[in-house]
Amino acid sequence: MKKTGIVTSCMLLLLVLAFAGTVSAYNADYTHTNYMSSDKPTADGTYIADDEWIASATETFGDNGMFNDEWCMPEGVWACLLIETADATDDAEDQWVICYDSTDDGGETDPDGGAAPQTNDYKLVITGHGAGATVEWYKGTGTDWELATTTPDSSVFEYGQSLTTTPQMEAEHYVLETCIEKQDTTMGTVIMGFNWGQFVSYYDADTGETQQWPPAPASADVPDSWGYIVYEMAANPEPTIPEVTSFAVMLVVSSVAVAGAVLLRKRKQ
Repeated sequence: MKKTGIVTSCMLLLLVLAFAGTVSAYNADYTHTNYMSSDKPTADGTYIADDEWIASATETFGDNGMFNDEWCMPEGVWACLLIETADATDDAEDQWVICYDSTDDGGETDPDGGAAPQTNDYKLVITGHGAGATVEWYKGTGTDWELATTTPDSSVFEYGQSLTTTPQMEAEHYVLETCIEKQDTTMGTVIMGFNWGQFVSYYDADTGETQQWPPAPASADVPDSWGYIVYEMAANPEPTIPEVTSFAVMLVVSSVAVAGAVLLRKRKQ
């Protein structure tokens, strides 16, 4: 083989290896921006328009699911998540699953993914509603999940759920809110870095349906299939939570404008 051919082959090989080294350890087709809030929401499963979650962005999933998320720095760095689906039935088997792909270093290090949960990956499972609800934390082993022996306490992890109506969904439905001090190392490593991989799902026992982000074939057991959450040092410039100005207010404003136009026309006559 001529020298030029050898050189060309080597360069192509290096290019292939370089590309292989930059393959994303997450599902790049599903990326969501986590905006910054000036206030930490109250994790009680309720919120109103133009309050608490106004800095966030809405991500829809499944048939009727949606989540909003934001981060804030009141004391520590908190990652807050709001999940809504159209389910209003009180079934003990209803279940939220939220997975986080972190890294040993945390900080700006991107999530490392994997074909199975790694030792820096965490899964939060909330089952049921009301006083009977259970909360479980799982930690990756490198091949599977295992129940965490040490879990974040109430100073690090806050959550609440409620059967209510919201600005984004008029019919009564269950809403879950969580706030996590993401730099906490109670379970061995930080729960989330600056950016992280994430999986969200809700199982409705009444219908037998699971809605999730990213959609199937993504799985809670395969970090490589999770979506990518990137942070922004500002509030959402185009809020998705409905504004305080309601349809009724707009109707009044429109009526006043129409009345003024009619009077003006009469005076011209």
